[in-house]
Amino acid sequence: MKTKERLTDAQLQSAFITLSGDYIRNSDFERGVFQENLTLNTYDDNERGIVVGEARLVLVNGEQTDFEDVADSISGDVWFVASRMLNHFNLPHDSRFAIIDDFFVYGKKVTVKTRVKLLEEQVLPYLYDRGIDKVGFLNASICYTDSKLEQENLDSLFEYVLPMTRETVKGEPWSEGVNVIDLAKAEMFD
Repeated sequence: MKTKERLTDAQLQSAFITLSGDYIRNSDFERGVFQENLTLNTYDDNERGIVVGEARLVLVNGEQTDFEDVADSISGDVWFVASRMLNHFNLPHDSRFAIIDDFFVYGKKVTVKTRVKLLEEQVLPYLYDRGIDKVGFLNASICYTDSKLEQENLDSLFEYVLPMTRETVKGEPWSEGVNVIDLAKAEMFD
């Protein structure tokens, strides 16, 4: 049995992480829509399984169904990201899209550096292997904080670690900034 034990940031940085998960084909659409829950796991010294994080994902094959219609049927946040991906970033409607709806890391005082490391080393390679072209998410989906310092740290890591395009609108809260990673062009997985 796996537990949600809160490891320290240092333990998370050095942990051997594995992925598991489940998915549901969204029956509201004939084809091409999956909602997935990924679980990030590790083991303690007694080989007891520990859940260290979770990612809630929406995957849409734009060749098979309309991305914006799908997003609108799921939630306001998912629609907001999808709308920005299509209308602001002008992404091709027939892409294979993923939206990271939520990304949780369970730990004691987890830094944004650890969150980005787990996202980069676990979630993004998984999505790449699934054939996803474009990944979108809100700042708030990755970092749940009102701390200006943590927001600036996340912005800096996004700028220099992940190959992404960012969009912030003057006057909108930081949490509503939309980020897009083009996995089809990313060299980080080659």
